[in-house]
Amino acid sequence: MQRRLSIATLMLVSAFAVSAAELDMSQCAFPAPPEVPDGASATEEQMAGAASAVRAYVGETQTALECLGDLETSLGEDITADQRTSIVDNYNAHVDEMNAVASEYNTQVRVFKDEE
Repeated sequence: MQRRLSIATLMLVSAFAVSAAELDMSQCAFPAPPEVPDGASATEEQMAGAASAVRAYVGETQTALECLGDLETSLGEDITADQRTSIVDNYNAHVDEMNAVASEYNTQVRVFKDEE
């Protein structure tokens, strides 16, 4: 009886490990957000550099978001509620961050243009 319990426990732990491994989101690498300069004191070169950095960041973030979508799709009907929640929460957090960076950059561009 003890042996069966051990085998059943091992099988349960193994199944959980497989579920956790299936949700390895490290393959969907998100970039760090770029620094956005203060438009009141930034040079034209700094603002141009920030524009390039923000565009690259948005592009890389969109690629990583697609990766999360692909991960969710790859799990198919076997996806658990916790896995779906984890993917959706991660997705939404990065969309919010991407929008905040773009909004901050746009705000600083307006400040920069007002300072000229």
